[in-house]
Amino acid sequence: MGEELSRLYRIAPWPEDPYAEEGRKRYEAAKEEFSDLIKHDWLSELIQSREIVRLLDVCGGTGIGGVALARALRDVGKSVELTVLDLRRDALEVAERFGREELGEVSVVQGDATRLADLGLEADVCLVYGLATPHFNPWSMVKLMAGLADALVDDGLLIVEEADRVYTILYLRGYKEWLPERASEDRIFVTVHSGYDFRKGVFKRLGLELKSGEGPVPMEVHFWSLAGLMALAWPFFEDVDFVAERGRPWHGFVLAKNPRRKLSSPDFEKTPRTLEAN
Repeated sequence: MGEELSRLYRIAPWPEDPYAEEGRKRYEAAKEEFSDLIKHDWLSELIQSREIVRLLDVCGGTGIGGVALARALRDVGKSVELTVLDLRRDALEVAERFGREELGEVSVVQGDATRLADLGLEADVCLVYGLATPHFNPWSMVKLMAGLADALVDDGLLIVEEADRVYTILYLRGYKEWLPERASEDRIFVTVHSGYDFRKGVFKRLGLELKSGEGPVPMEVHFWSLAGLMALAWPFFEDVDFVAERGRPWHGFVLAKNPRRKLSSPDFEKTPRTLEAN
């Protein structure tokens, strides 16, 4: 699974390299976003009660989101212990180097985000940055939410960068069987519809880089709505909020605080019968 994800990110036009111009711009923008977000009363109260904030960046990739939030916290005088978790070893190598340069110290863990309980990680704040939720179908999102809640302390806070893809992709843009995702002089990346899994709730697409001929790389994506994601977080957390980006009410940060501890990762170990047919 990690290898396929690495293949996809090698050819997809996602600005995750903090040493490239686009990636650096994304990092600087993230620092500004988090400088505003830490004024939210839930996050502000939590960090004021801590001398050291333990931050876990889940699906963290090259660490842009986690490092940016850590820098924003340091700017208000907080010490931060940052751990970046991802499936991709190549991305974590970048995160380790980038985190050391920006923060002086960072920990990286290679692992499956849906099996957080197996990793024994504990945090005050869990971050899922980089619009990563399409990688998780509704069944795996339940496992992810359970693991995130388990990893957080009792008054911990989950932060998820999210966009409403039901509105932006299925309504504003309209679902396309053949979609040019990015075209430039050096790269032409497209995705092509290859099927839909009704039990898992995922669109199957193939990613291809036309200039180099790389691909196809299979993708399974679920287009989350904001309400759908927040409602799914609610059984695992006592309260849920959304902070919208100015001018784009469909994009921003989902916040969920105080794990309920009514459901936990072991409750979802057994695969439901309906998925065994896949």
